[in-house]
Amino acid sequence: MHSKQHKGQQLMKNILLVVGVGIGLFILMAEAKAQNAKAFIYGEVETVGGDVYKGPIRWGTDEVYWVELFNASKSSNDFLKYLSKRQIEELNRQQGEGSSWLGLDLGVLSIWEDKYSRTEHQFDIQFGDIKSIEPIGRSKAKVQLKNGVVFEASGNSGYYTDIGGSVVVFDFELGEFAIRWDRIKQVRFSEAPASTKPGFGEPIYGKVNAGRKGEFQGLIQWDTDERFLDEILNGEDRDGKKDIPFRSIKRIKRRGSGVEVLLHSGRNFYLTGSNDVNPENRGVVVFDPEMGRILIPWRDFYELEIIEPQTDWKLGYSDFPNPRGLSGTVVTIEGDEHKGLLAYDLDEAWEFEILDGNDDDVSYQIPFRHIKSIIPKNYNYSSVILKNGKTLLLGGGRDVSRENDGILVFPSRNAQPIYIRWSKIDQVIFD
Repeated sequence: MHSKQHKGQQLMKNILLVVGVGIGLFILMAEAKAQNAKAFIYGEVETVGGDVYKGPIRWGTDEVYWVELFNASKSSNDFLKYLSKRQIEELNRQQGEGSSWLGLDLGVLSIWEDKYSRTEHQFDIQFGDIKSIEPIGRSKAKVQLKNGVVFEASGNSGYYTDIGGSVVVFDFELGEFAIRWDRIKQVRFSEAPASTKPGFGEPIYGKVNAGRKGEFQGLIQWDTDERFLDEILNGEDRDGKKDIPFRSIKRIKRRGSGVEVLLHSGRNFYLTGSNDVNPENRGVVVFDPEMGRILIPWRDFYELEIIEPQTDWKLGYSDFPNPRGLSGTVVTIEGDEHKGLLAYDLDEAWEFEILDGNDDDVSYQIPFRHIKSIIPKNYNYSSVILKNGKTLLLGGGRDVSRENDGILVFPSRNAQPIYIRWSKIDQVIFD
């Protein structure tokens, strides 16, 4: 009798253990789903007719994640009015005749009379930093930050497609549909409710091995295009065409003129014959929450391992703080230190703005909020030290080379700013 009772108790414990494990797995899966939805741009689109549609948002045909960039140009650059005629002429000489970034005709336009250049300057900002976007005609928009500051952004040049296109909403009652730019009154962004499902699909998340360039982890765009687990990797092997959902893939490894594809089931395929799997691939994009956007070209790509997203990843709307002015200390080659608010390259003045640079063909777009310091090394390169401890040697762009137009330092609200040329900078240390 005692033996039967003991066996019954043990059976009950085993049942409870199985049930507990099942509940635990269910909770983990639910948390993972919630994290997946958290990464997506979410909000409401109000039309000129007064209708409001709410749900996950895809900007045009591309951006779906908070970490992706809204691209436009700034309508003006107020910082130029702080430069003197002599400083403008020096910058023009550095840039070369006819190629000045300032684009000023000093015989006609005089900024010391407070008339400054209307030259376009790039405006890149992660969607997670934006509170709302309001169209102004076909080619302009008011972009309001989370802190209430409003920028006027333009898409006039034709290079920028984020202004003037359609906005796609995944309405959970109506499904997925596009709203034309001329029908939009305002787009208002917000955190997705905890119960929200990923509207456009579950994101690809993984680790990319780029050889000596390092390993990167975050949201993935394969061939700068495929973002979702239900999208297809196209290729062919000796037995014919293969169309494999990324959901089935555990690892993709470059080999020769193709790739080795390992599935979660353990099956292995060697694929060629498509730009998804050969040197025509446009590269693998990683959105690393501690670095920004990294584009790894095919020649530097070694391997992608698709993994479950980390439950503590910082990619949701609430993970983006209210934007602050860029501040820090500029140390000159003479040893002088100037501390205050900064206008980097006479343009970037907010910590959400983006530093562009390349390590050979690997390109980085890094929000200044992730940068600890920048040390110019020579005419073409700078050492960029990140707050996560990584150090990058970047060149190939004006942010990190002699093409940089220098920094304005505002020591206090009422003090005259101090202008420091790039060639005189030993180090920039950000707060």
